[in-house]
Amino acid sequence: MNVFDFAMEIERSGRKFYRNVAAKAGTAGVRTIFSMMAEDEQELLERFRAMKATVRTTTMQDSSSLETAGNIFKDVLNEREALQITNDLEAYHYVMRVEAAICRLYEDAARREPNPEVQGLLRRIATEERRELESLRRLYDFVNAPNEFLAWGEFSNLNEFHNFGRDEG
Repeated sequence: MNVFDFAMEIERSGRKFYRNVAAKAGTAGVRTIFSMMAEDEQELLERFRAMKATVRTTTMQDSSSLETAGNIFKDVLNEREALQITNDLEAYHYVMRVEAAICRLYEDAARREPNPEVQGLLRRIATEERRELESLRRLYDFVNAPNEFLAWGEFSNLNEFHNFGRDEG
């Protein structure tokens, strides 16, 4: 299977999955997170299209390691599990697990790939997916900061919570 065609199909499936879940989500925060993920999948799809256009056609060989790889959005995930998410932090955990699985898929495929040129393409795609995962982790850390923040036990520092993007009183 062509590496970029596979990657673009994953992104299209992800965009569709996240849009469907966002449309059915019960809370505004969860809806926003899944909508954001749909947009991120679209951005990655555009990046992979651009990468495909710049790669030499001799490198565009089929990957034997992707022949058995499945599409996580079609084969593994179901909307029911995602629709049971009730808060933002759960939604972030969910999408980080999904993105980590996608990263592992490309990294494992690269390790199994016998063709060095195709192996390099798989690593480039894995790097893009890894950037996406790191971006999600930073967002999660920002959103979760008030839960992890340990301050001196005085009330004089309550005005610091606006630093975390939340107004607490």
